[in-house]
Amino acid sequence: MMLTPVEVRNQKFEKGFRGYREQEVNGFLFKVAEEYEELYRENVELKERLQRLEFELAKYRKMEETLNQSLLLAQQTAEEVKAKAGQEADLMLQEAKKSIAEMFSIYEDILKRLHVFKTEMKSYLMAQVELIDNNEKRINDITNFFYSRDMKEILDNLSRVAGKDRVANAGAGSREG
Repeated sequence: MMLTPVEVRNQKFEKGFRGYREQEVNGFLFKVAEEYEELYRENVELKERLQRLEFELAKYRKMEETLNQSLLLAQQTAEEVKAKAGQEADLMLQEAKKSIAEMFSIYEDILKRLHVFKTEMKSYLMAQVELIDNNEKRINDITNFFYSRDMKEILDNLSRVAGKDRVANAGAGSREG
């Protein structure tokens, strides 16, 4: 255990035969006590300062640990966000590919239907043209028939028959009257 300045000041020595001079010893002890007291006070101050610095150091170490944990947590969070963003991007890409595939399928279906419609419409129109051509031939045949000699004879015969009927009807009408 360390001596205190008070213990140095209060230290008493027994007197002996041919001992030291008491006044010199006491003066030296006083001087030693003063210097020791100064060193003791500095030592106490240094211990207090060391304690404060150790406390500060512990506080900074705790802050460093907290910062390291925060940094680690931030890195983990960033990695999680990055991974989640990557997953979402992959999902969006898959959905986009699926949508494109569906649209392409619909497009191909529309093209097939358009081709079928076009083919059916061509067939229908060709049938209509053929029908018109056939009707035109019939109309030409009928027109030719009406302007033919046979038709003229039929009309002449009809006119004669109609005239005879009128005369007969007129005669019958006058008889009745």
